[in-house]
Amino acid sequence: MSGELPLWAQILIPAGSLLVSIIALLNSNRAQRKAIDAQSRIVEIEEQREKEKKLEAVRARVRPQLRAVGNSYRLYLVNEGAAEARNVQVRLDGRPLSEHPAAIKGSSLPSYIGPGAEVSCLLAISQSCHPPFEIQIHWEDDSGIDGTYRTMLTL
Repeated sequence: MSGELPLWAQILIPAGSLLVSIIALLNSNRAQRKAIDAQSRIVEIEEQREKEKKLEAVRARVRPQLRAVGNSYRLYLVNEGAAEARNVQVRLDGRPLSEHPAAIKGSSLPSYIGPGAEVSCLLAISQSCHPPFEIQIHWEDDSGIDGTYRTMLTL
């Protein structure tokens, strides 16, 4: 009996090894699930980015600018997007542009603006009619989502 382990040691050592193996297996499974979840989240993020990229390719982004040109002012609508803006409608202070006191009769904006293009119309800025004006711009584009932009125009 000098070289043999006691009975309790013969049972405890394999049982301990089994317990360590089970804990390692559980930790490995947990780590694998976390890795799979993280990979799934990365795939979701990449898919969302791709979807947004495709959407940006068919969206217009119309922004207004009020610029001094000589002794007068012009309202510019700049399409910063990658698609044409159609059926463009502009409201100043809640009224259609053509009905606003700053609008010059006979001066209007086209109803479409190509990608990267800008259009403008002359405004009658005076002591009695001057910015700030609240401007709302609505348009349609190939995304199927109506575009809207609202801000305050100032000199």
